[in-house]
Amino acid sequence: MGRRPGRPRATGDPHEQRDTRRDVLDAAAALFCTVGYAATSTRAVADRAGVRQASIYHHFASKDAILLDLLLGSVRPSLDLADRLAGAVDAPPAARLWALAHADVLLLTTGPVNVGALYLLPEVDGEQFAEFHALRDRLRARYDDLAAQVLAGADAPGGPSGAGPAVSVDAAGPLVLGLVESVILRRRIGERLDEAVVARSVADGVLRLLGSDVTTIETARAGAKNLLPTLATVQRGGPVAPAPASARPSTAAAPGAVATTVPDVTSGAAADRTAG
Repeated sequence: MGRRPGRPRATGDPHEQRDTRRDVLDAAAALFCTVGYAATSTRAVADRAGVRQASIYHHFASKDAILLDLLLGSVRPSLDLADRLAGAVDAPPAARLWALAHADVLLLTTGPVNVGALYLLPEVDGEQFAEFHALRDRLRARYDDLAAQVLAGADAPGGPSGAGPAVSVDAAGPLVLGLVESVILRRRIGERLDEAVVARSVADGVLRLLGSDVTTIETARAGAKNLLPTLATVQRGGPVAPAPASARPSTAAAPGAVATTVPDVTSGAAADRTAG
């Protein structure tokens, strides 16, 4: 039986408290994306989450704080992954960039609500969301660095013999990230996406954009899958909080493999996710 709107959380159980926080985030994300941020009240969030309005303020100081938490949670998993990939120096840059792009697209396309659409809210330009912009700038820098490394490899003697780099170093990173995040707009206009197909095609397209040939792309794809055998289980939009008990570490399958922690999307909490 589903919860009745506004029912109190009677216990001090930390698991129940975490569930309340998650429910509030899920409800807020769905409303912010469909009704709009300005038009969504904390009472509406409470009604959708099935909690008392006062419960919201136990976890969040304001509506801005809810949105900030959602924004941070939508970027931090990708940034954590990018940081780990940066340390996987034994892996070719093309494989690391393919892995990051593939995972990021899955993060943006998995879930019933379009998490990335929160980036387009006009309110997000406010100074109160500076922490989100700082994290996103760091993610952008990781893309810039990997794209530059791929281009450098293509230019080097004995490098990939494709059509050659089609873009400059300065333009490469922004174009790569733009291609990855294009899935946000595709979801926003109602396009039905096959997440696995789109993630692979975008990751391939990122390398193609940088002048890689078919052989290089296939090699990068294989290398990326060795780096991150659990790519398909990553999901974007979780709260900025300690990993739940359902989180599990990935298994390393090759030298330089990246150890990361990803949510188990087969769990009930992940399956019911509405944030995004």
